[in-house]
Amino acid sequence: MNPLTFASGLLPADETPDYRVFDLRGGHAHVGYALGQADPPFRMQFWWWSPPPDRFADACRSVVHELHPYLMDELRAYADAQRLPADELWRMCCRVNLKARLSPAHLASGLTGREIAEGCSTFVRYLTAEDSGTVERRAVVGRNYDYLPQQARRQRIRFVPDCCANATIGARGSVPCGRYDGLNQHGLFASLHVVMTDTPREDELRPGVPFHLVVRILLERCHTAHEARDLLTHIPHLSSLNYLIADAREAFVVEADPRRVRVIEQEGAFLAATNHFRHPDMQPLQGSRSFANSACRLAFLSQGGGRDLHSSPLASVDRLLDEAGRIMADRSAPVCGLKGSLTTLWSCVAELTTRRIRYAAGPPCHTPYEEMPAV
Repeated sequence: MNPLTFASGLLPADETPDYRVFDLRGGHAHVGYALGQADPPFRMQFWWWSPPPDRFADACRSVVHELHPYLMDELRAYADAQRLPADELWRMCCRVNLKARLSPAHLASGLTGREIAEGCSTFVRYLTAEDSGTVERRAVVGRNYDYLPQQARRQRIRFVPDCCANATIGARGSVPCGRYDGLNQHGLFASLHVVMTDTPREDELRPGVPFHLVVRILLERCHTAHEARDLLTHIPHLSSLNYLIADAREAFVVEADPRRVRVIEQEGAFLAATNHFRHPDMQPLQGSRSFANSACRLAFLSQGGGRDLHSSPLASVDRLLDEAGRIMADRSAPVCGLKGSLTTLWSCVAELTTRRIRYAAGPPCHTPYEEMPAV
């Protein structure tokens, strides 16, 4: 059966949330085959739009190959393990329009377009203090990934390759080879946040990098937030997203769209990202859409989440991570969501100078964080 026939189908009733943790070594092809064997048959989600034309998808693959050719090895190996044609799998993964496509059946069931809204939230806070002439510094991150609970793939993957890429640990969603957030061996953290914008005209689109591969490429190619910022501002983007990138010294929010890209610089100790554009050049792309929820979460996180993280970076990293977790468990903004597409599917907190990271396999308001191995 042609896998494209699954485009309008619901997830199987027996597909439960997949929070497995994979600790993988070896080249990208080895990793791709192992994950392809471990995953159930790949299916497009019911809300996805149809894949782009073959010629456009092929051009996008060429763009990715120029940036990170090993990812194409991984995708081909994943397809082999799934017994899928690699070209067909790529087309299904080469998503351009991230808006939800709802059929009459879904509308009749009560699922509305308003419920298909992103709710992801990330903050970073820097703490600096001088003790006996030595400057101590901490960089604390909190991140929630929110989406429809029907998205079953919520794996955490630790990747220590034998080729040229950095060691990384991060989480993936529905699409093979992707990362939605994560940390690499140099202490670089990155996360993505979808922004709902007016659909670009056909003449405003050019072949680019599918959203799910952007964070993956950043973590495997870059050492610092500065490098990641420069890469994000130069690659062609297929979709509208905010990316928060941070290392132990500095952070940026890059607002990306196929039509233009702008950078939000860090001011003060906090920087946060949610699901709307803030740069004056980017705001017109959102049209008349309401982003009150996103703005509320951004204000909450930018003001410290209603809490005062311990003022000294000399405090234990455990204490700082615990406090970040309490911020991400907030139900007032709410940063932690429990309904519809604002359901928090996973959460992570990290401290970038020590490269420690914890993940919660569900909403952190009632799911404990677990320490992951260091990268």
